[in-house]
Amino acid sequence: MYDGEHRPLILIILFSIISVGFFNFYWLYIATYEIKQVSREADRIKPGVETFLAIITAGFYIIYWSYKYNKLLYDAQATHRVTPQDVALPAAIFSFPVITFIGMCFTQHQLNRLWKYGTAPQAKKKRDK
Repeated sequence: MYDGEHRPLILIILFSIISVGFFNFYWLYIATYEIKQVSREADRIKPGVETFLAIITAGFYIIYWSYKYNKLLYDAQATHRVTPQDVALPAAIFSFPVITFIGMCFTQHQLNRLWKYGTAPQAKKKRDK
């Protein structure tokens, strides 16, 4: 399984505030890339396009992104033997501009759980040997 980077939530909040929101677009690209690595729909996920859409909509696209990608993350957690937690709705609600970093924390927490507790599915382990 792809092993993404564990990011402390407090740093996401601090970087988002210090950068006046510009860090949010960098984080969006990285999070989309990491979700792509563990998703069954990897061929349809385009981190650059997702980030571009967020930038040209002044961050409003992140509301939709939060819902959509937390659903993909929920599916990936089940695939990689982590107890799935569906935080898509709260992440989307807290992803409005100005408080986007709260929605980002919901998503990053789920990614951190996946990196800490996830394992490769049994079928993939046998093929990799």
